[in-house]
Amino acid sequence: MRWSAVVKDFKDNKGIVCPQHGNEDIMIPIEYLPKGCRVGDVLQFNISFDPFSTIRLLKERDCQDT
Repeated sequence: MRWSAVVKDFKDNKGIVCPQHGNEDIMIPIEYLPKGCRVGDVLQFNISFDPFSTIRLLKERDCQDT
């Protein structure tokens, strides 16, 4: 999934971004934003599901529980 968002503001070490086709604001810790981004910049987000890492994480949790 790929989407774009505009940086609206920075508050409390978080960037406030608004998806270009949405009304909601999303707060993202500054360390996860591109270095040097500014208010008004358009950011591209690529989000994907990693089933193999999910399975590995579940197996690791199972081992810790026993």
